[in-house]
Amino acid sequence: MPARTSVAKRFQLFDHAVAELGQRLLKVRQPAEMMTALRWGMDELDSTYAGTSAGVRAKVACRAGCDFCCHVPVDVQAHEVFFAADHIQVHSSPASLLEIIARLAAHRGRVAALADGERATSRSPCALLHKGSCSIYAGRPEACRSHHTSDAAVCAAHMTDPAVNLTKVYIPALRARMFAVMLGLDEAIEAAGYDERSYDFGSALHEALTNSLCLVLWLRRQNAFPDTCLADAGA
Repeated sequence: MPARTSVAKRFQLFDHAVAELGQRLLKVRQPAEMMTALRWGMDELDSTYAGTSAGVRAKVACRAGCDFCCHVPVDVQAHEVFFAADHIQVHSSPASLLEIIARLAAHRGRVAALADGERATSRSPCALLHKGSCSIYAGRPEACRSHHTSDAAVCAAHMTDPAVNLTKVYIPALRARMFAVMLGLDEAIEAAGYDERSYDFGSALHEALTNSLCLVLWLRRQNAFPDTCLADAGA
């Protein structure tokens, strides 16, 4: 019975995310309205974590300053990129914005130089990582909000050696809940006709911050970023 209840709860979380975000997207007419809708989705992920039982959350090893997962490639959809870009533009000074763009440009160049198939196992600190912490924490992508493990030592080993099995320290009860909501949000975006392609976070974010046409294209339900920003661009 507990297993069936767990499955039912996952479907409930998924369906709720799809329906609620879908209704909000129907009302979007301006970029600011889109950001409000996306903020609901990110808040829903955060509240799902907070609403997980204390016993499950007690297993989470992730802490401030633990940045091992901030050195691996992050695949995102366009809405996550624009949400992060909006956060950066709102909260950054002109000087810090230029610094962020420069770091993202370096990231993009590094990724572009990788041989076919190398990106998945590449390791480099996120361009938004600052002194072991995410500098855009409130604007971070869905995957960053949903990733938790029970053993930071295994995460450290995985960062050094991608062959280390990270799945053994996932927390199934928490991961199932977080991914149900994350997939529901993505499904709502896709059902509304928006770009569903998978992008390299840093490369697409650089494009979003340096090319205002990207947001225009995306809101018109066209591909948001060039193929060079795709997560599998070199595959």
